[in-house]
This record gives sequence, C-alpha cells and structure tokens, in this order.
Amino acid sequence: MTSRLFPTPFGRVPHPDLLEARRTVVVPDGFAGYAGLLVTEKDGVRKTYTAFEPLTCGLADRYEDLTADGLWPLLEADDVPDIELVNGRGECFTFKDFLTSVFSMYPDRPHHQGGRELAIRRAQWRSAFLDALTDPAVSLLLDHNRRQDGSIPVGVMEWWVGRSPAHEIRHNCAVYSPRAAAKLLFEALVEGIPYLGVEPHVGEDAVPEVPVLYVDDDIVVVNKPSRLASVPGVRETISTLSILEKTYGPLRIVHRLDMDTSGVLLFARNLDAERSLHEVFRSGLAMKRYEARLTGVPNTTSGHITLPLALNRLDRPRQCVLLESETGKPSATDWELLRIEKDAKGHEKAIVSLWPETGRTHQLRVHCAHRQGIGLAIDGDSFYGPMGILAEVPGFRLCLHAAELTLPHPRTGVPVHFEAPSDFPVFEPWWE
Repeated sequence: MTSRLFPTPFGRVPHPDLLEARRTVVVPDGFAGYAGLLVTEKDGVRKTYTAFEPLTCGLADRYEDLTADGLWPLLEADDVPDIELVNGRGECFTFKDFLTSVFSMYPDRPHHQGGRELAIRRAQWRSAFLDALTDPAVSLLLDHNRRQDGSIPVGVMEWWVGRSPAHEIRHNCAVYSPRAAAKLLFEALVEGIPYLGVEPHVGEDAVPEVPVLYVDDDIVVVNKPSRLASVPGVRETISTLSILEKTYGPLRIVHRLDMDTSGVLLFARNLDAERSLHEVFRSGLAMKRYEARLTGVPNTTSGHITLPLALNRLDRPRQCVLLESETGKPSATDWELLRIEKDAKGHEKAIVSLWPETGRTHQLRVHCAHRQGIGLAIDGDSFYGPMGILAEVPGFRLCLHAAELTLPHPRTGVPVHFEAPSDFPVFEPWWE
C-alpha cells in the first residue's frame, strides 16, 4: 500500500498488506456475517481497526422460509432515524441530508406517471441505505472520520465469516466488495479524503481482439473474450459493440453475455433483422449451450435445476434464490457432466454443459453455486465462488463460455449454427 490515495474497496482486489493484516483479526466464536478491517497511518505508524456485522436475516435452513419483506423491508420517510454522519473533511451532515441529496436526482412524479412506483423504490432505497450504515467498510470509515486524529486511511476490506445465507451464496473467509447499497454512502463519507477509484477492465491502450465467427448483410457473430462488456456501460466504455462498430458500422443489440462470460455473441445489422431476432429469443427458438468449469466434481452426472431467482436489492447485480411469491422469477437449467480435469495441484474439476431454458441475470452462476442447485460454483466466479473478489487478479477469469448458438436466420428462417470451443486457463491455486 505505497500509494497515498485511499483505494476504494468496490470492485478492487485488496492489497496483499490488507490480506496479511486479516490474519491478526480475531473473529467472535459462532459469528456469521460480514467482517472488515481498516488500516490507517500516522507518522509512519499503522493501526488496524476491525468491525463485525452479524447477519440478522437470511440464515434460515431453507430459502423457502424467507420473505422479500423480511430481507428488504420498506422504510417510509417519517421513520428515517436522526443519525449524524461525518465526511473526510470533518463536516457533519445527517442521514436525512444524505437521502435528500440522493433523491434530488429523481424528482417527484404524479401517481399516474409512475409516482406510486417511485415512492416504493424510495422506500426500498431508504431501507437499503440504512442497512448499509452497518456495513463494515462504511462503519469503519465513519468511525475514522469521527475520530479526527490526523491519521490517513490507507486500505479497507471485507470478508464473509460462517455459513451462507439460505437465499444466496457466501463462502467462509471469501473476500467480497461491500454490498452495492453501501457505495453511495461510502462515497459521501470519503469526500475530503483523496481516494483511488476503480479503473475499467479494458482501456484505450489494451483493446482486445474480437474473433468474428460469421458475418453477412443481417448479422455479425463473434467469440466474445472474457472481461469485455457486450455493450458500453458507466465503467466499461470499450465494449464488444464499440469495437465491432468501427468495422461494421452501427449494430443492434439482440442478446448479451455477462462481461466475465466469453463465447458466441450475435448482433443485428439492420432493423428488420433486429425485430426478427428479438422475436426468436422471446419465443425460445434460440438454442444456447454453455460450458463451465466447476470448482469440484458433482455427485451426479446430470440434472434439471428449477430455482427461482430474484435481484438482491442490497447488492445489485447479485442474484439470490427466492420463492416466486416473494418476487423470485421462474428459472430453469439443464446440465450434464462432460469430463473431469485436474488443476495445477491435482484437484479434480468438472467440465459441464449447461442449457438454460430461461435467461435470468446470473442464472447459470447461481444455479451452479447454490446448495440446492449443483452445489459447486463456477471456477473463477468473483460473485458466487470461494475466491470472492480475489478471482479478479490477472490470469484468472470466470470459466463460463457460450459454446453454441442455434437459431433461425432472420432473413431466410433457415436454422444456422455457430460454435466456439471453450479455452479455460489453468489456475494456480495460490490462495491455499
């Protein structure tokens, strides 16, 4: 940690010094929840502060016993508590002030123009932000700001301790970014402290090659690399779309792959093709097969998984398992064992085929990792795998690949088939 800029803990692999400092942290017996540490420096002397946030909801034995209201209660404006906060400059403001600032970006609307839905969203956000006040990274930074002892924060990190909540996937001792609901609050508290933001995965000086599998007047089909976004976003301005448009002109989005997922990705080249392909995907006529390398070997060789998925309102874009009556969406995946490989230290890992019947966000990742799915995470998964955010180090990647896509051609209606073989790297399990 030689930089004088305080590195944000969101989407960033912790410095080795932080991982070493974690070894000295004593976790309470029987604890389950989030643990965190903050390292500060003053006059060349470093101090380590710790915080623990026990999980209050979600540690049921079955996800079927959980409700959306229990996990993510609504908080009305009249019920917002009076809590004083302090930023990095020592300036005081209230939690209500923070909410007012956030909501000013979303002005009120009449009920007939979405006002009712906006009121519900605000109640969800209030609850999420209040919950985020007890996030270890947030509480540690707030305590530091309140001390005003002249020390400089040099690093902060979080990890999970104990058994996983029933509705999601957490691994004991895995390092994670603070939950997404804490990000805006953390940014308000760090104001006044020079900090290092997260850089995009792909910069102007390292634009990857995107192999083209097929092109005609209606479609472009490519083999998307891992860690390249399908389309531009807030953080990732360089994407598969932006790279291809330099050669093929304006393209139209038909479907997407997660940034970390590699494989067959298709774009339309005109409006008629786009309309036809959207109908193909909506009607289930597009047949997709993925390949994944798991962190171990499953007890069976095939299966059918039907776990309903819901967005984790505290930690977007993470998904969780929840009953359909509690906002979960029906999701189904077929899978089959292809072969077993060994990693650099001789550990066996399964290569499986995955056929999603639905197309939910992170569906394959959750269906593999959840204990009521296959029960084994996809290798290199920073969201749901045992490495957590450490899987973001160079040389690692999510071992999930869109291997095959078959669908009717948008102009002729004749089935066309595209295939790209998987090429997963051999990981050195250095974290053991």
